Amino acid sequence: MVLRVVYKILIWLILAFPVCGNAGKFCLLLAENYYEQLYCEVKAQGQGKHLPSFYDFKKNNETTQALLLKRPAARLGIYLVRPDSVQLKNIQPKGIQQKVGNIGGRSSRRSGLSHDDLSSQDLSQCSLETRQITCSSDLYQLMGNQANKKLTQGVLSEANRMAIPVYQAGLDETKALGFYLTKAYQKYIKKMLEIGLGGSTFSYTKFVFLFHDVTAKGIDFSQRFETMFGYLKQDKQHLAVNERLAKNVQLVEKQCDWLAENIVVCDVGRKNYLYLRQH
Repeated sequence: MVLRVVYKILIWLILAFPVCGNAGKFCLLLAENYYEQLYCEVKAQGQGKHLPSFYDFKKNNETTQALLLKRPAARLGIYLVRPDSVQLKNIQPKGIQQKVGNIGGRSSRRSGLSHDDLSSQDLSQCSLETRQITCSSDLYQLMGNQANKKLTQGVLSEANRMAIPVYQAGLDETKALGFYLTKAYQKYIKKMLEIGLGGSTFSYTKFVFLFHDVTAKGIDFSQRFETMFGYLKQDKQHLAVNERLAKNVQLVEKQCDWLAENIVVCDVGRKNYLYLRQH
């Protein structure tokens, strides 16, 4: 009887807390910079047994993080870019504070995206609740993580790629960069929903910060996310996810914006919420 109770408790813990930084499983859902991503990759490949826990690793500055990763990364043949204070001096450590598509102070509906991409409705006219957003006759439902049995066949295969395009323009071309980041974020969100991780996505703020973080180090941003996507698919094949939806979240309009005609995204501090239009 006691063993049965213990077993049930263990199962509940696995389902309730599917992200485990120490084991490297779903670790990449928590990685917010280049070195944290490499930490997760090293752990996923069975190296770095002497590395601190993920949460302790996060407390270090980039120089220390790079030194901790140097040997285990080298054993795996992973090229490690060392911190460069000159290249990184313009990176904002708290992230780039801007709403989805809010480039140059303009709404995403006026930032170069076509009206086919975004809703023409004003969120101020919508009713925002924890698990749903109602705009006129349209209902947008909060999306969570999904078990593999609910996914389209083949989405976790190696052939399914994130395929974020490479940015070609200059970093000082604000309009072009804003258009690219919004499009890239749309692709990222689409793919995370596809593999059943809609409840565990980066906010647009974190996504933009990662772009600047890896780009400043001379790393291909699109390839970084392709690598991350590959590891997430592997983890998803073997680990259960928590499918429970959030409760009692008080949304306000300034936290939310249209990402696509059928998706509203809300950045609520440490959590990012996706709302998908129901047909």
